[in-house]
Amino acid sequence: MSKQIFCPKCGTPVNRDDEICPICGYSLVEWMLEKGIIENPEYKLTVNEMIKEAVISLFRPSPMILPPSSSVFLNRTQKSMIRYLILAFVLLIAGLGISYGGEWLTYIGFTLAGYAVPMILLFYIIKSDRYEREPLALVAYCFGWGAFSGIIAGFLNTVITGPFLGVGGAGFIEEPIKIAGVYWIARNTRLKNEFNDHLDGMVYGAAAGAGFAGLENFWYITEMVFSGSYPPLYAVFIRSITGVMHILWSSLAARSLGLAKAMKGSIDREDLIPGTLVSAVLHFLWNTAPTIFSLGVLFPFTLNSVRRMIKTAVQDETNWGYAQFAPDEKE
Repeated sequence: MSKQIFCPKCGTPVNRDDEICPICGYSLVEWMLEKGIIENPEYKLTVNEMIKEAVISLFRPSPMILPPSSSVFLNRTQKSMIRYLILAFVLLIAGLGISYGGEWLTYIGFTLAGYAVPMILLFYIIKSDRYEREPLALVAYCFGWGAFSGIIAGFLNTVITGPFLGVGGAGFIEEPIKIAGVYWIARNTRLKNEFNDHLDGMVYGAAAGAGFAGLENFWYITEMVFSGSYPPLYAVFIRSITGVMHILWSSLAARSLGLAKAMKGSIDREDLIPGTLVSAVLHFLWNTAPTIFSLGVLFPFTLNSVRRMIKTAVQDETNWGYAQFAPDEKE
């Protein structure tokens, strides 16, 4: 006779085939997977298989053939998101303040210009999530984390990338740091129901990339302008392109986290590897390739790849019946 299982939140007796606690609504699937009470679905891919999928999807993204895990249908836990909105603001201001002191306010025009194009692209990606828009507070948190992560990346680039890796190594520092904030949401016991699939991952990843891009853009724009190298409009234009790339790289990294959630119902540390590795390699190529190749080939290729991945992810949600059964939008 099997041992009785109890909800870890309220103590109610539950069964192995229960997806949520009938009393408190706690999501049981990931908890039972983590505790070994139930086994992962048989279609869990290895890290190498996920890396292969991430690479192939750059050229030819395909809809999921196998049925998704039940976690893609989990209803949202009705909790206030105000704390995450406040945290987003604190992270953003801390990132800008620690990095630039009061200069980002003195030259607020350059600050806003650096964030303009990243915000436009982020808005497009958010709107692409037609069935289940992510909570604004969590998207804002990822945005704030992206800005704050620029401090960490700047320090590590100074002590590691510059002396040991060279300019091409920046992506192997920056991409894992940017995506760490998204991983925290995906694994957080209070928030994991907000992270259902690969489209969700791309939204949160894009937000982290946008926050990072704007913070980095301010430094480059002011350096270009005050050194007399470029006129302001040209400096903003050049940096806006790189800002777009930061969003695309982070979207690719977070997509693999969401795909893992959709396929096996949970996310492990190893699920960080496929998307982050691919995005870091693309970042490496961007930094080391001739400018004409980066702008003429890598930029349109990556932009089109992410566009097609978003389209495919929306098709997956359509196939799963999200138009009728998407998680509850109320907060």
